[in-house]
Amino acid sequence: MDVGICWFRKDLRLTDNPAWTNACLAGQVIPVFVLEQSLVNSASSLKRDVFFSHLLALKTELNDLGGDLLIINGPAEKAIPKLIARCGAKSLYFNDDSSPFSRARDRKVKSLSNVPSHTYWGNLIHPPGAVLTSSGTVSKVFTPFYKKWVTTPISPVGQVSKLVFGTLPSDLNEKINVHPTPLMTPGSEGAQNRLEAFLTRADEYDNSRDYPFIDATSRLSSDLHFGTIGPREICSVINETSDSGKAFVRQLAWRDWYSHLLFKSPEIISLPANPAYGKINWRNNKDDYFAWEEGKTGYPIVDAGMRELNKTGFMHNRVRMITGSFLVKHLLTDWRIGEKYFRQILLDGDVSQNIGNWQWVAGTGFDAAPYFRIFNPVRQSEKFDNNGNYIRKWVPELADVDKKDIHAPWLADSHDLASKGVKLGTDYPYPIVDHAYARERCLTTYKLARENT
Repeated sequence: MDVGICWFRKDLRLTDNPAWTNACLAGQVIPVFVLEQSLVNSASSLKRDVFFSHLLALKTELNDLGGDLLIINGPAEKAIPKLIARCGAKSLYFNDDSSPFSRARDRKVKSLSNVPSHTYWGNLIHPPGAVLTSSGTVSKVFTPFYKKWVTTPISPVGQVSKLVFGTLPSDLNEKINVHPTPLMTPGSEGAQNRLEAFLTRADEYDNSRDYPFIDATSRLSSDLHFGTIGPREICSVINETSDSGKAFVRQLAWRDWYSHLLFKSPEIISLPANPAYGKINWRNNKDDYFAWEEGKTGYPIVDAGMRELNKTGFMHNRVRMITGSFLVKHLLTDWRIGEKYFRQILLDGDVSQNIGNWQWVAGTGFDAAPYFRIFNPVRQSEKFDNNGNYIRKWVPELADVDKKDIHAPWLADSHDLASKGVKLGTDYPYPIVDHAYARERCLTTYKLARENT
C-alpha cells in the first residue's frame, strides 16, 4: 500500500478536512506538521501557547486512533522533500491558503518534492474561483459577491472511511513545551464545545452581536483561524432561515471574500487596494501609537478594546472597528502598523481577514468605508456600551464613574470624578487628541492624498 503524507497547517482537525480525508482514502498516511519559526516567532506568547495547545490536542487525537502527528522544524521547502524521501512517500496532501507567504512556500514545496501534490480548499466555504462575476473575476464589491456566494452549492463534508497509518520516523519528532491556556479548551473538542454553546444563543445573534458587553458572538473566529473546526461544518448546523442565521452566515461570506481578494490581488497585503489613497501623509507619531497600543488614549471605549486584546488575544468586532478607525483616522497612523499589531496579538489574526478589515476601516480597501466616515468614539460608546459595562470591565479605574460620565470623563465635573476616585491625568489620561480636531485633520489629509494621486 502506497504511503502518502498529510501536511497539516491551518487545519488542525480530522473532520471537514478534505486533505486528511483524501490522504486516508489513498493508502497509508503519515500526518505531519512543519514548524515555521518565522511565523511562530512573529506571534505573541499567548497566541503561540494557544497554537501549540491546539497542535498537541491534534497529536493526542491521532494517538487515540493508534497513530501520531510528526512535528518537525522547517522551513517546509526543505523539510517536506526530505521527509518524502525518508518515508518513501508517493504523494503529498494539504489544504491551500491564500496568503502570499503560503503560496510562495507551497510552490517551492511542490517543485522540490518530486511526488504528486493534492491540494484542497478546506478552510473556506467556497474556494477562490468558485464565485465570480459574469466577466470571470472576483467582485470587488461585497454584496454582489455575497448574492452569488450564498446560492452556490456547498461541497459536502467528506468522511474518513478507512485509516491506516504509515510508519513515522520517530527520531524526527520535535519536543514541544506548552504553557496551560485556561482561556479555552484546545483542539477540535474545544471548538465543538464552543459551537454547541453558540447554538444555544444563536437566535439572538442578529440583535445582540454589536454589543461588546453581551456574550452574543460565536467565539469561533480563532478556531477557524487555527482550523480546529471547518467552516462547512459550522454552516451545516446554522439555521439559515432565521435572521440571525443569515447574519451569521453572511460573516462567513465576508471571510471567504477577503480570502478570494487576497488570492487574486496579493499586493494588497502591503498596498492600498484603492490607489487613490497611495500617498496619504501618515503622521506615525510613536507616542500616539504606544498610547493606543497600551489602551491609554483617554477614550474609554478605545482603551477598553485594546486592554481586552492585550489580555485575552480577543476583541469584539464592533470595538475592532472603533479602535482601528481611531488609530488610522484620529491619529493618522498607517493602517499597516495597526494591521501588523493585530495580526501578532489576535488569536484569530488571519492574514486575509486582517488585511481586509484594516483596509476597510482605513477606507483604502475594496468596498471599504468611505474616507469621510470617521467613527466618533464617544457616540459609538454611548450607542453600543450604553451603561458602560464593557468599559468598567476593562478600564477598572473608571469602574465607579457614573453612566453619564464614563464615555467622556474629561467632560465630567472634576469633583464628581474625584468622588469616584478618579483624577484625570493621574488615574486616567486626558484624551490624546480632540475628536473634532482629529476629524478635520483626517479629512484634509485624505483629500490631499486623493488630489495628489
